[in-house]
Amino acid sequence: MPEVTATDLHPFSLSGRKIVVTGGLGRIGLAAVRVLERCGAQVLIVDTMGDRWDDVQDSFAARGSVIYQKADLAEGAKAGEIVAECDARLEGADGWVNCAYPRTDDWGADLETVTPESWARNVDLQMNSTCLLSSEIAKRMGARRGGAIVNVASIYGVVAPDFSVYDNVDFTTPPAYAAIKGGLITFTRYLAAYWGREGVRANAVCPGGVFADQDAAFVAAYSDRTALGRMALEDDIAGPIAFLLSDAAAYVTGATLMVDGGWTAT
Repeated sequence: MPEVTATDLHPFSLSGRKIVVTGGLGRIGLAAVRVLERCGAQVLIVDTMGDRWDDVQDSFAARGSVIYQKADLAEGAKAGEIVAECDARLEGADGWVNCAYPRTDDWGADLETVTPESWARNVDLQMNSTCLLSSEIAKRMGARRGGAIVNVASIYGVVAPDFSVYDNVDFTTPPAYAAIKGGLITFTRYLAAYWGREGVRANAVCPGGVFADQDAAFVAAYSDRTALGRMALEDDIAGPIAFLLSDAAAYVTGATLMVDGGWTAT
């Protein structure tokens, strides 16, 4: 049996950990940042929304515990440069969370109206950029013999949508979303297999629908479809992200963690 150390007594603590959260000013991203800070981590938010940072920066518990870097993550060609800057600023990131959700202005078109140009651009924005960022930080973590990556995917990367929940509303889930999230889940497994012997863990969190003041008919239909009878809240997703970054998940890699209120269980 391995020797038990003091840190083993608090496996959920992130004290002393340095973690990057891309899209950290978005709905799920900001909730994750707040939970990670409460768990003791130093967090670097990477986002484009400087005005949003101005609004929230004084709300964190300790000055300097959460810092910000403006970067356009949609530019996949700059992934290496962005990762290098973030890693240097934290003097070696222990964790990396991909929450960014860049998309085109026409995002939301259905399967029969989406254009090839829109499809390709959104795959590039959402999947390719995340895979490239993950690959770049994994190389650095591997050289340091340790680190954890969490990619935010979706239930729609695992199962097909139940289109009945979109009856009587004027929106649907975009078809490229399923391809993007499914690809991201598979690439996360690839990372886990490739870098595991170097001490790097990579996992995917798959949220169900997050409540965001959607049409009441949709909220009711979606909630009725889940085992828990409600949509997710941002904090419901943030806790599992923190878990996967902690020592409590030291033997968890290549996993697809469903955080969906039982959507995929029924």
